[in-house]
Amino acid sequence: MSNQVLVLGATGFAGKQVVDALTAEGIKVKAATRFPEKFVASAPNVSPVKVVLEDPATFAPALAGVDKVFLAAVPLDADAHLKLNPFIDEAKKAGIQKIVFLSAIGMENLPDSPLRKIEIHLQNAGITYNIVRPNFFMENFSDGSFSGSVKATAQIIIPAEDARLSMIATSDIAAVSAKLLLDDTLKGQELTLTGPASLNAYDTAEIISKTSGKKVTYVPVTADEMTEAVKAHGLSDSEAQYIALLFQGVRAGYMEAVTTAVKDITGKEPISFETFAKANVSSFQ
Repeated sequence: MSNQVLVLGATGFAGKQVVDALTAEGIKVKAATRFPEKFVASAPNVSPVKVVLEDPATFAPALAGVDKVFLAAVPLDADAHLKLNPFIDEAKKAGIQKIVFLSAIGMENLPDSPLRKIEIHLQNAGITYNIVRPNFFMENFSDGSFSGSVKATAQIIIPAEDARLSMIATSDIAAVSAKLLLDDTLKGQELTLTGPASLNAYDTAEIISKTSGKKVTYVPVTADEMTEAVKAHGLSDSEAQYIALLFQGVRAGYMEAVTTAVKDITGKEPISFETFAKANVSSFQ
């Protein structure tokens, strides 16, 4: 059992859920954030700590007194490996017992991707590890990347054609990650995490429509149209290209498969998108 866990990305969709899952087990958590003075702790055993991935000087103080780490990159960061690989090295120096790394589905097949470069560095670091590779977050449709168009225009606007996604709720990612962090018999696993079903965007729109009472439609667009749209909303060119590559994988069918990993680790079936939509209905209205 760990005495204290450092959670990177503690203000992100998955990281917040990992913090909650660990504190529910009575674990002390250091919540890594760029702005600890703005952090609102969700439980008494959570303390914010400053981590700026561009500033390696913040690594050692954050790792002090920590046994294990939940490691996550900043979303869409093409230079993530240049920041997290030095963090892994510092964790090794600090005697960290285990790292659970939040990667993404299919990264084991993309040797040039920043997340795969982090995976390889972690595998070779001499630290006990697990890697979780989740599919798209269900939260992308309620609070994340695609939620704006769903709420404002009642449209899902993505370059997915009719490809299917086995989306997953971040609470299931967190449940798996917490189990991996706390169970010392679980080590070395590299797990693809999915929801219980594979849906295309037409299915997703129909479920949101039925749940919210608001007609939502899927508007398929080209990759170039998506890239220009996200850049118009303030994303950088590298971030836009990152998204384009993700959807290239979607259209190729790489994100369609359903795995049993969530149940295998937690003993519980993953949340369906129908259940997720009902629990988050106000986000769609």
